[in-house]
Amino acid sequence: MRKILVIEAEGDLRASHLDLLSREGYETIATDNSTIALELIRREYPDLILGGLELSGGDNFELLQYLQHQPDLLSIPIILLTTIRNDLRWRQCVSLGADDCLIVPFGDRDLVDAIAIRLRKQDALTQRYNTLMRHTAERLNRLSRYDILTELPNYQLLRQRLEQAMRRASKGNQPVALLTLSLDRLRQVNNTLGYAAGDMLLAAAAQRLTGILPRSTAVARLTANQFAIVVPAPRNRDTIVAIAEDIFTSLSHSFSLPGQQVFMTASIGIAMFPEDSTDISTLLRQADAALDRAKSQKSHSYRFYRPELPIVSGDELLLETWLRYALEREEFEVWYQPKYSLSQGRVVGAEALIRWQHPETDYISPGKFIPLAEETGLIVPIGDWVLKTVCEQTAHWLHTKQPVVAIAVNLSSVQLNQPRLAERLQDILTATQLPPDHLELEVTETALMQDVDSAIALLHDLKALGVKIAIDDFGTGYASLGYLRQLPIDMLKIDTSFVRDIQANTTNQTILKHVIAMAHELDLKVIAEGIETEIEMNTLKSFGCDLIQGYWVGPPMEPTTFAQRL
Repeated sequence: MRKILVIEAEGDLRASHLDLLSREGYETIATDNSTIALELIRREYPDLILGGLELSGGDNFELLQYLQHQPDLLSIPIILLTTIRNDLRWRQCVSLGADDCLIVPFGDRDLVDAIAIRLRKQDALTQRYNTLMRHTAERLNRLSRYDILTELPNYQLLRQRLEQAMRRASKGNQPVALLTLSLDRLRQVNNTLGYAAGDMLLAAAAQRLTGILPRSTAVARLTANQFAIVVPAPRNRDTIVAIAEDIFTSLSHSFSLPGQQVFMTASIGIAMFPEDSTDISTLLRQADAALDRAKSQKSHSYRFYRPELPIVSGDELLLETWLRYALEREEFEVWYQPKYSLSQGRVVGAEALIRWQHPETDYISPGKFIPLAEETGLIVPIGDWVLKTVCEQTAHWLHTKQPVVAIAVNLSSVQLNQPRLAERLQDILTATQLPPDHLELEVTETALMQDVDSAIALLHDLKALGVKIAIDDFGTGYASLGYLRQLPIDMLKIDTSFVRDIQANTTNQTILKHVIAMAHELDLKVIAEGIETEIEMNTLKSFGCDLIQGYWVGPPMEPTTFAQRL
């Protein structure tokens, strides 16, 4: 049932309007006071507002002026009722958001028709908005799960499909074969013909693979020249060998590149579930180990994994050992990448990024140790240390009158699943005496969507502390759009992939414009990361983006250097 808020002075006229709307099947809420009306609008969120222009205890003209500055309420249609014949007054009302104006006396049918027209228009706009958001989400989802160049699944989607195949195979007591394939001499093609030619070669090779493989197989691109193939329930090893031979035959035919024909060879490594391993990560490493052995043989060579092949290097084990002592030995640092306000034209905050300076190897890339920390659970104490360090540093900047607005800290999915996270954060804020609105927590949508109900409850607990919350990779799943209004968030973060070459990519321009508009309608700020050029900055500014970060603003920097930028 559609809900209509009637803001009109008490009397026979309002009573007749309420009776008419009730007979037409509308739910009605009534008040004669514009101040109370605002409270009702926020609490009830009506589908339409019907208001007398003149009221005792207030004026609906003043209410219109107020609603003009409330982005989350601007979409509600408003029909005004008046006895005043004043064109200037009506134009002022329209400029402030009124959709229609009926002059007393008018008939019941006039009122019913005016309401129906406005609601139909609102429904059409809502449908268009939902369609656009669905397309945007689908685009974001595809970018997060598929390789742009070859349009094949990426590593993340491969793991999901491999896991599904292993689960089904376990029920039927069947094997699964994992093949990793490397194209030989791709580097020579890139060096001699250019990277564009290399990309064409990769795309053509992907098409050939998907064209000759059985439909039950899953193909993915792992790295620049490496692909993975999941073969569910092969009859025996001869079946797998036949697939490998078909791949070699297909790839052995020439590839036509601009100005030249190229011939390619490949190498294949094979690992078997459950014969070699029942663990996905181990199976992938075993296939890679077999691939390394195949590469050392002649071209168009395949090798099955054997137990004597090494799958874990001594460096990986040593890194884990170092990581377990790094916190105790105070080897971690927190650097800050500036965030720039496009409206204020200055740096207003930063994203906190952990750095590991090992005494023997200098800085170790976060890309190496963060996944290991998450896998081993060490991310929990490391994350607590980062939160405490950032809160102490931010409190110091505030105490020394530095104009910092908020510092963002990333929370991993492992941290989000820890009990008492909100209590630990409260203890840190209390100990450091940091006002909570100067701390921003960044969480990925992927982590939130793993358990939506628990995530919503946790975010409400964190929000109750007074901190700000940002969604880092918004849009990786369409289902999340349904939960967006339920999430107590303050900001959406646009990924770098939508910013690259934005001035030439009209599709990304459309996505960015509508994501930013949608966020602003929900009273959320938008930050874009990965800004590297002034053109990208100016484009995002024209779209209404609030904040940016990236090397155009500044790289991650030590606290003293960042303080000089404030």
